Amino acid sequence: MALFLLWRESLQAAEQAVADDEFDAQAHIAGALRRVSTFETAAGRWRLLCWPTATHFYEPDAQIWHDDALGLCVIHGLIWRMRDGRAERLDAGAVAELLRQPGDSFPDDVAGEYAVARVFADGSLVAFSDRAGLHQLFRGRDGQPLLSNRASLVADRLGDRSPDPTAQRWLAAIGYRAGTATAFASVAQIGQGRTLTIDADGAREEGEPFDGFGLQGPRGWCADYDEDLDCGIAQAQAAIGLAIPEDGPVDLPITGGKDSRVVLALCLAMGLKHRLRLFTRGYEGHPDIAAGRAIAEALGLPHRREAPHGSDEPAFWSCDRFFAKLAAQAWQTDAMVGGWDLILGQSLGRETLISGHMGEVLKAYSKKKLPDGRLDPTAMVRLQAPFDPMDVLLPEARAALEAELCAQMDEARTAGAVEADLPDLFYFRNRLPNWLGAIRAIKSFERQPVVPLGAPALLDLAFRLTPEERARELLHYRIIERTAPELLPLPFALQTWDPALGEGVARPDPILPTAGAPPVFGNWQYSLNHNVTIRAALARLVEARPDLALWTSIDRDALLDRLRHRRFAMFDAISMLGIVVALLHEAGLTVPARLGEEGGSNGGTTALGDLAELPKVDGHLDAVVEEGDHLRFDGWAFCGAWPGAQPAIEVRVGGEVRATAAASNDRPDLIPHGMGDGRHGFSIVVSRDLLRPLVDESGQVEVVLTPFDSEGEIARRMVRP
Repeated sequence: MALFLLWRESLQAAEQAVADDEFDAQAHIAGALRRVSTFETAAGRWRLLCWPTATHFYEPDAQIWHDDALGLCVIHGLIWRMRDGRAERLDAGAVAELLRQPGDSFPDDVAGEYAVARVFADGSLVAFSDRAGLHQLFRGRDGQPLLSNRASLVADRLGDRSPDPTAQRWLAAIGYRAGTATAFASVAQIGQGRTLTIDADGAREEGEPFDGFGLQGPRGWCADYDEDLDCGIAQAQAAIGLAIPEDGPVDLPITGGKDSRVVLALCLAMGLKHRLRLFTRGYEGHPDIAAGRAIAEALGLPHRREAPHGSDEPAFWSCDRFFAKLAAQAWQTDAMVGGWDLILGQSLGRETLISGHMGEVLKAYSKKKLPDGRLDPTAMVRLQAPFDPMDVLLPEARAALEAELCAQMDEARTAGAVEADLPDLFYFRNRLPNWLGAIRAIKSFERQPVVPLGAPALLDLAFRLTPEERARELLHYRIIERTAPELLPLPFALQTWDPALGEGVARPDPILPTAGAPPVFGNWQYSLNHNVTIRAALARLVEARPDLALWTSIDRDALLDRLRHRRFAMFDAISMLGIVVALLHEAGLTVPARLGEEGGSNGGTTALGDLAELPKVDGHLDAVVEEGDHLRFDGWAFCGAWPGAQPAIEVRVGGEVRATAAASNDRPDLIPHGMGDGRHGFSIVVSRDLLRPLVDESGQVEVVLTPFDSEGEIARRMVRP
C-alpha cells in the first residue's frame, strides 16, 4: 500500500514552498519511510511524496517507479492479470510499461483493487482507479495539477480546508457520501470509471461509468454465458491464489451469507479443503456464528469464533469513549464516511483477507418489492438504506440531494437501465467507491484484501442478467453448483435460496437469532439511546457552534429536538453518526490516530464529555426476585431532560460493576406518570456466584444501582445471595 501526494510545481519561482515534512502530520500511517521523487519536464517539475508500506504483495520500492527519461509511476493496492491460468502481479515498473505513452490504457484482463498515477516524459499525467473505484483518488476541484489518495493531503497542499456542505448532507442523509464531493470544498474525488488527465490542455476527467455493463444488449441468462462464468470462476480462483501462501493453513472468514459461501466453494474447488481454517467474527448467539459452525461441522473443518470488532463493539459506551473513537475515525477517514461502521485502523500489516465484498454486485442488493412506475429518487434509496430518516435536512439541502440522485438515475436510464436496475446501480456507483472505498483507505493498510467476486468476467455478467435473476442470486447459486454443490443445502443466517431458482433447489430453514442474542445489526451504536450524557454533550456542542457550514444543510432546532425526544432506530443511528462525524470534523475536534503508531486509534482524547453536565436520571428499584442461581433486579429509570433515551443501569457491588442493562422494558404503568411511551423498565440479572464471595458476616451484600456514565443513585439494597 502506498499513500502518496503528487503535484506539478509552477514554473514561476515565486511559488510558495511547503516543506515535505509538513505533510507527514496529515499522513494517517506511521512508520513508513517517506520517499521523495522529482521529474523535470518542459511543463514544470512533478514532485512525488510517497509513504509506501510492505505488504503481502509488494515491497515498498516495488510500488514506485522512476526513470529520469521516461517519467514516474506510483501504484496503491494490488494489480494483476491472467498468465497461463494464474494471476501475475504487476508492480509499478510493469504498470509503467503497460502505460508507455499518453493514451495507453490497461488491457481488459488486468484486475485488482488499485489506484495508479503515471507521469509521462512530456509532463502529462494520467490517474485512475480500479473499475469499482475501491481505491479512491482525489484532485484539486478547480483543475490544479495535483493528486493524492488522501483528500486532506490535497487540501493541505492547496491551503484550503474549508468544508463542503454537499458531502456533509450526504453523511446526514444516508451515512456515507454519494457522488464525488469530499469533506473539503477544494477537493473532488475522481469519478468511478473515469480517468484524470492533466496535460497542456488542463485537467479533465474522461470515461463512461457504464462501459462494460451491457445494459443495452440482450438481458437474461443463457447457455452462451457458461463460458463467461467459467472464465469468471478461473479469475476468482486466481485472485485467491495470490492471497494465500504456497503451503500451510489458510484462514478463511465465513458468515451466514451467500457471498462468503461462494468464496468457500471456490476454495474447495481449488483443492484447499485440507488447509482451510474457518472463522467467524461476532457475539455468541449471532446467527452468523451458528451458520459458520454448521458449515465447518458439515465439512469436517476447524472453526473458531473471533471477538467482534468495529460495528459489533460492546453495547454500552461511555461519553469519553464515544467521542474519542468517532473523533479518531473522523481524522483517519477525512470525514468521508459516517460513524456507524466505526472504520478505524490500528496497525500496519502484511496479512491478506479473502473478502466476499463485491458479491452484492452479482445479486440484487435490496430484496424489497419496487413500487410501480418511474422510481422516485428518495424511494429508490430507501429500498436499501436510510434517507434522512430523522427529517433533519433543510428543504434546500434535501432538494439538492434529490436532484443529484435524479441526474444519476437519468444517466443510467440513458445507458439502457430499467427501473429495477437503478437500486443496484446506485449501490455500485456510490456505496462501493464511497463506503467500501473509505474502508479500504484505512483497513487495507492492516490486511490487504483480495476480492474474488470482483473478477472482471463476473462483473461483466452481473448486469447482463435481468434484475429478477440478480434478485434470485442466480450467479451465486450457479457458482456454488459448479464448484462445491455440497454447500447448497447447508443453512444460511436469516435467509435461504429463492424458490424461483427451481423446484429441485434446496431451501434450508434459515438460522435465526437465539434468545438473548445481541442485535443482528449494530450494538455500541445504541449508546446514543442508553447514555444520556452522550446526548447532552452532543446538544451542547451543537448549541455552541452556530457558525458551522453544516447548518446550511441541517436544521439545528430539529436536530436538538431529535436528541431530546427521539429514540434512535438503526437508520436513525446511521444518520446521527454521520452527522456526528461531519460535526467533529468541521469543528476541529478530530483526534490524529495513525496506523502503526503506538496507541493506534486508542490514542488521543477529546474534551467533549466536559461539554455537558451529567444529566439526572430518576428511577426506582421495585423488587429483587430470586431466580435459581440468579437474582433479578426489577425497576424503572427515566431522564426527564432527555425523555427519548432509555438509560443504562449498572449493578455495583464493592464499587465494581457486576451487570449492566438498558431501561427499555415495556412498562405501561409509567405512562400516566409522564414517562413517554412507558418503555423505561429494567430487569437486570446477576449471578449469585458473583455475589457470594462478597457477603458480610450476616451473609448479606450491599448492591447499588446507578445510572451508567452519570452521577446519582437509583437504589441501594442489602441482599442475601
